Amino acid sequence: KYYFDILAGTSMSCPHLSGIAALIRSVHRDWSPAAIKSAIMTSAKQLNIAQNPILDEMLQPADILAIGAGHVDPGKAMDPGM
Repeated sequence: KYYFDILAGTSMSCPHLSGIAALIRSVHRDWSPAAIKSAIMTSAKQLNIAQNPILDEMLQPADILAIGAGHVDPGKAMDPGM
């Protein structure tokens, strides 16, 4: 038998973002932690996987206070145009 769990929330986003930060650092050795954070945040999208606005609990387009920077785009974070 196989068992699995579906997990979500900040506990699951932390390892993903840590991995993305490590990948960016491996390509851009001269970037500071603040530059890496900025690249991740400024390249994030406020759209979900279906390219629709991320909604809050009232089913309205969520603002940055509800969703943070948005849905991370690792490829774009590698070259955010800074």
